[in-house]
Amino acid sequence: MALFILRWKKLKKIKLLLLLLLPLTVMANLTIKNTPVPGGVAVVDFYTNHSNPKAFYSQVPVYIQHLNDTHWQALIGIPLLAKTGDKQLTIKDFSTRQITFKVGEHAYQEQHITLSGKNKKYVNPNLSHMDRIKQERPILSKARKTFSDASIQESAFMRPVPGVTTSPFGFKRFYNGQARRPHTGLDYAGETGANIKASASGKVIISDEFFFNGNTVFIDHGQGLISVYIHLNKRLVEAGQIVKQGDIIGTIGQTGRATGPHLHFGIYLNQTVINPNLLINNEI
Repeated sequence: MALFILRWKKLKKIKLLLLLLLPLTVMANLTIKNTPVPGGVAVVDFYTNHSNPKAFYSQVPVYIQHLNDTHWQALIGIPLLAKTGDKQLTIKDFSTRQITFKVGEHAYQEQHITLSGKNKKYVNPNLSHMDRIKQERPILSKARKTFSDASIQESAFMRPVPGVTTSPFGFKRFYNGQARRPHTGLDYAGETGANIKASASGKVIISDEFFFNGNTVFIDHGQGLISVYIHLNKRLVEAGQIVKQGDIIGTIGQTGRATGPHLHFGIYLNQTVINPNLLINNEI
């Protein structure tokens, strides 16, 4: 019996030592200003004793973070084309309840872009291009709908490249005079081949080449928070790979619908594009 106890204690010490040697994953709460406008983020506080509450906006799960004790916070991405007025956040803990918040107005400027030569195909794709676009849509849609249980490890995102912003978020875009969707990210100028860094830690869910996007990387940061890197020259990561904030994931390029070398950087939150500047700490 004494020998058994000694062996059990020794085994317990070995297990404890192995646990101490494992890398620690420290989760953080995102620091973000309440910006309840189209393309912004509504920050809604709620309180519950439940250990694992859920929150939904338009039946889509949203990012939540535990501040302290019973204090929780929901981060809701507001669609660029959302109408203003009262909106409902649904909380599911011990029961189902709703919290009302307001979405206000925000005006975005227009941007007119001219595509010529071989780039005209990105304005009026031919039948073979349309077939490819249709095949790619469900792949990109599935990536945008990714919702994992992980939580982000940093309190803020970092700029993926140091270049100046050549096209801000939300611009109403016109290609060769034809209206298209608003700009869904930030365009950073840069030289072809310049390094692109992961804006935050996460898991690569897409590393592939697409018609409009060119070489593209999607990174899942947990709970529907996803960063997107588009028009890359080279992709240096693979789907399924875990990256840390600041890791080099690719290089700046001009692939897809791009008039010059640059990085299009976007962020999705509950399947909705939001202004990346709301999450970026430029001092990182």
